[in-house]
Amino acid sequence: MSETKWTREQNLAINEKDSNILVAAAAGSGKTAVLVERIINKVINEKIDIDKILVVTFTNAAASEMRERILDAIYKRLEDEPENAHLQRQINLLNKASISTIHAFCLDVIRNNFFEIDTSANFRVGDTTEIELIKQEILEDLFEEKYEEEEESEFLNLIEMYTNYRSDDKLKEMVLDIYKFIQSTPFPEKWLSGKIEMFAKQENEIDFSETEWGKILLQELKEELYDAICNLQIVEKNIFYHSELEKFTLTIQKDISKLKDFYDYASKSWDLAYEYSKTFKFDTWPRDKVNMDLKDKAKSARDTVKKKIQDVIGKILLYNSKEAFEDIYAMYDILKSIEEVISKFTLEFKKRKKDKNMIDFNDIEHYALKILVKQDEDGNKVPTDIAKMYQDKFEEIAIDEYQDSNQVQEYIL
Repeated sequence: MSETKWTREQNLAINEKDSNILVAAAAGSGKTAVLVERIINKVINEKIDIDKILVVTFTNAAASEMRERILDAIYKRLEDEPENAHLQRQINLLNKASISTIHAFCLDVIRNNFFEIDTSANFRVGDTTEIELIKQEILEDLFEEKYEEEEESEFLNLIEMYTNYRSDDKLKEMVLDIYKFIQSTPFPEKWLSGKIEMFAKQENEIDFSETEWGKILLQELKEELYDAICNLQIVEKNIFYHSELEKFTLTIQKDISKLKDFYDYASKSWDLAYEYSKTFKFDTWPRDKVNMDLKDKAKSARDTVKKKIQDVIGKILLYNSKEAFEDIYAMYDILKSIEEVISKFTLEFKKRKKDKNMIDFNDIEHYALKILVKQDEDGNKVPTDIAKMYQDKFEEIAIDEYQDSNQVQEYIL
């Protein structure tokens, strides 16, 4: 078999040193092959022991395949250098090398440092069915408790808002969905609380464009306006030099001018964009007996633009700043009630798992995070002494399928 010929970019990824490297390329373009070659190069040519490299893969199968490819490369080199002690040592080290999924690595961290967290050395990972049954039992008990508390008016509001007279299953599903979602963040309860506080009433009146929601919505509006302007400019260019279509050209030019004004207002503030949207409209398409396909195509393209702009105005610019904030503030108490339910669910879930000496799939990452990350006096997240030991141990971290990493894994790595 002939030796692989790498491209210039692949060679850079294989040989680059002393920096973080992100390899972005299409599926099937050889990213994993490049990663394996980089590891082989580190071991064989740079004389780095294989157990000094942390290799994180997406699946167990990928980890096994990577081990085999590294081992094959070492054996192939040993055929040329049978007395090479470094390569001989790599064969033994490969058995204990950290080439695994992120969850396998995290489990290793927990088992070696269980005394740092509130768990025993012989904990087990619960299976999916058992975990789901526990969750359902907790929700049943929690809801039953809430129903019996007559003063829980906010909870009753939740029930009225998210359920029907037949069942409260939708609210239970929502609690589980939110709980599941926040587990992908490094500090779930803190993250949820922070997001809900965004709905709290502010003392100073501000333009809605200064909020996270306003920024996102106005960006969407501006993108639609920009696309509309570009599309109408193409239409204008196509009909501009046809004197018999002069009326239509002038109409398109007016459209473009109005859309540019709209874009400028949306770039300045929410209320300016809102007020402009109330009076914004496209001029009437001229009535003319000109019989040209180009005119019909121009009208069709313009009608498409009109519909898109009308739709986006109707979807985004529903309220002025004051009205938008009133809607958001009205949600605060409801969201706080949801947060309370999730908080109680989380605490009880932790308790029942501990009683069974069990952790679940999410706990694997979060316990590893707890072992590896702490908060300093200034509130910054910094490596623990254990994390520093791992930093000293590993020369490099190689991550396959990096795009699938969540924020918890990001913190850990």
